[in-house]
Amino acid sequence: MFPAEDSVFQEFNDLCRKLGWRVTASRLAVYRYIRGNRNHPIVDEVWKAVQRQQPNISRESVYRILTDFVSKGVISLIDRPNVIARYDSNSQRHDHFYCLRCGRIFDFNIDEVDEIVRSKLNKFGRVDRVEARASGVCQECLDRELNSK
Repeated sequence: MFPAEDSVFQEFNDLCRKLGWRVTASRLAVYRYIRGNRNHPIVDEVWKAVQRQQPNISRESVYRILTDFVSKGVISLIDRPNVIARYDSNSQRHDHFYCLRCGRIFDFNIDEVDEIVRSKLNKFGRVDRVEARASGVCQECLDRELNSK
């Protein structure tokens, strides 16, 4: 069912063993798609991609698997108010820029943000995650706007 020489499968198998999960074809298919994906896909994008290998998988199953991955820190949920949930394969500390025109999300990293926020918020309790979120218009959209004039 799963080729032993497949490094992604081995990585996933180790992860499942560590988390106490059964290795299933559906979980593996979602993991394969989301792993390394830097496009911050929404659940429907993951579902459509996974359906190519698992035609009978439901959207609800994909959503449940993604939710399980988030709950164990395998991936991160990027939750913007009033916007469809997007998932980030990079669960390490980093920041996001949201383009208000095209909707794309770009990763960036300013370590100082983490230090500043933690120093200001430690009086409230333990800070588990710090993420800066910036929004504006990406360079590609600005260039397109400039060229259309």
